[in-house]
Amino acid sequence: MLQQTKIASPLSRKATLAAVTISQWSARKLDKKVTAKVNRDHGASDDAARVNKLLIEAKRLEKITGVVSKARALHHSLTKPWSDGVGILPNVLHKKFTDEFRVLKRDFDQAADEFCRDYAMFVEERKLKLAGMFNPADYPHPKMIRSKFKLDVRHFPVPEADDFRSDVLDADTIEDIKREIAESSNTVLDNAMADTKDQLVEVIGRMSERLAAFSNKKEGERGGYFKDTLVENVRELAELLPAFNFNNDPAFDALAKRIKNELCVEDAKALREHADVRETVKKSADDILKDVESLLG
Repeated sequence: MLQQTKIASPLSRKATLAAVTISQWSARKLDKKVTAKVNRDHGASDDAARVNKLLIEAKRLEKITGVVSKARALHHSLTKPWSDGVGILPNVLHKKFTDEFRVLKRDFDQAADEFCRDYAMFVEERKLKLAGMFNPADYPHPKMIRSKFKLDVRHFPVPEADDFRSDVLDADTIEDIKREIAESSNTVLDNAMADTKDQLVEVIGRMSERLAAFSNKKEGERGGYFKDTLVENVRELAELLPAFNFNNDPAFDALAKRIKNELCVEDAKALREHADVRETVKKSADDILKDVESLLG
C-alpha cells in the first residue's frame, strides 16, 4: 500500500496564484411586463414564471462564449483551487498557462471586436424577431458595448506566514495572523490534494467503466463504444500530475508514472480490438484506483 510522505517546502517557492477575470454581455433581459401577463393569464403567483428575452441571436456570441469556455477549462486543468476564481498555478506550468492564455485572450479580443463592429446590425436583426417585446432601453449604447467584454488574468504570490510583517500591530496579534495564514495554507493544500484525488477517481474510474461496458456488450450491440479521448484524457492528467505534487511525495510521483506506463501505452484502437489488452488495462486501472484511495484518501 502506498504511503504519503510529506516533505516540507514553502508553497510560495513552487507556485503562484492565478486569478482569471471574465466578463461578457449575456444578451438576456427579464421582461417584467410579459412575465406579469404570463403569470396573470395562468392564474399563477407573481414569481411562478420568468420571461427572459434573448436580445441578440445566440449564434452571434458563439465565438466569444467558445473562447470563454476554453479559458475556464485551461484555468481548471492547470491550477488547483485556492479561493473563488483564484487557483494555485505550479511554477512548472506557468509558461504553458501564460502562452495558452495569451492566445485565448487574443482570440477573445478579436471575437469581441468583431461582435461590437456589427452590434448595431445585430440589434436591428433581433428587433424584427422580438416584435412587440423589443425595447431599445434593453440594449447598451454602442459606445459602451465593448466594455462589457473582458478576459484577463492576474498573478499573485502565495502568502506565507513568515512573510507577514507589521509596524502597527502588537506581537500577539501578529502571531495570531501568522498562525491563521499557516492554517489556511494547510487547508488549501489538503483541498488541492482532494481535488487531485477526485480528478483521478473520475478519469480513471471512467476508463474502467467504459472498458468493462465494451467487454460485456452482446454481439451486435452498439453500446459500450468509447472514443479515443478515453485514453487521451488519462494521458493528459498523468502528464500534469507531477506539477501538483506540492508535498514532494515520491509515492505521488510513482503513481503518476504508473498511470502513464500502465494506462496510456495502448491507444483506444488497440483497446477496442484486443480483449486481452483491454482486460489488462482495466485491471491496472482498478488497482491504481485502490492506490489512489490509500495515498490520497
